Amino acid sequence: MRIEGVLVTGPADTAVDVAVRYDRARGLAVADAVVRRGTPREALLDRYAERPAVRAHRRARQVLELASGLSESAGESVALLVMRDVGCPPPTQQQLFHDASGPIGRVDFWFPDQGVVVEFDGLAKYRDPAMRRGRSADEVVVAEKIREDRLRAVPGVRHVVRPIWRDVVTGGRFPAMLADAGLPVRRGVRATPAW
Repeated sequence: MRIEGVLVTGPADTAVDVAVRYDRARGLAVADAVVRRGTPREALLDRYAERPAVRAHRRARQVLELASGLSESAGESVALLVMRDVGCPPPTQQQLFHDASGPIGRVDFWFPDQGVVVEFDGLAKYRDPAMRRGRSADEVVVAEKIREDRLRAVPGVRHVVRPIWRDVVTGGRFPAMLADAGLPVRRGVRATPAW
């Protein structure tokens, strides 16, 4: 396929290529983004199956099978991969919470049995003026604090875990944060992403 005269691969082929050539974290982040933008996961798996040289990469297939399109950022995809690798139960993604005042908002991950909310915090929402939508960084921080206070007041919510990039990469403290919040975590398992 060509775009403005430049030969490019389609989304499904690109996701397969990244899953094969790069680490699992990058592979899942790209596959999730492709699925989120409308390419069915089955299309990724079909492209994978059609390429004999690629089929030898079992790890790539596992990454493509994990892609759901529910992660709204690369950071969420990486956090999900770490949670899976350390043995957490599958979370509900993009769970909407309400209180008496109305909608609080969607959280990235919800573990209802343990009462744990996990919200991956990329720093762009504080730094990028376009993402702040006319608010100062201070106003964004205060709004996040109020939202988190409302979440913590919801019956059944016992912990809110807020990892950032340095927590979810290899050697980061995300597994310990999950364990501290009461999630079952296999000890001694190395969090996967290299990023």
